[in-house]
Amino acid sequence: MSAKGLLAAVALAALSVPALAAPARAPAVSAEAAWTRPAQTGMNGVGFMTLVNTGSRPVTLVSARTEVARTVEIHRSTMTDGVMSMRRQDAGVEIPAGARVDFAPGGLHFMLLGLKQPLAAGQKIPVTLVFDQGRQLTVQLAVRTTAPQAAQGATDGHAHHE
Repeated sequence: MSAKGLLAAVALAALSVPALAAPARAPAVSAEAAWTRPAQTGMNGVGFMTLVNTGSRPVTLVSARTEVARTVEIHRSTMTDGVMSMRRQDAGVEIPAGARVDFAPGGLHFMLLGLKQPLAAGQKIPVTLVFDQGRQLTVQLAVRTTAPQAAQGATDGHAHHE
């Protein structure tokens, strides 16, 4: 086979492979109304938001991280027999296809453990959410003294899946 023939065969093979080997596209995940409360250095902070999965498959949030805290854990608070308890969600949190999952006071939330700097009202704190298969989403938590008014299509702290 001539060099031109070999080159043409390689080009033809390269064109046919992507359709078979292309990775699955990440579902469309976004965050709305992302916020946190003011807190002092060395203390713990807490993060809230609504995660929206507009994709056709469920997505599992497996972890989170930020440079402003030693570690970030995903927790769920529950009330049983008048006693509030909080548990780490080590298995992650599933966001079903076409669904919204709220991270809000009294329920799911992010614990920002060992703050390395104070969180002052008016700041924005970047937090990277890690989903199954290593997909990531960076969200800006707005530092506020009160929860934002949850509105359909809110853009405060809005971010899209990377």
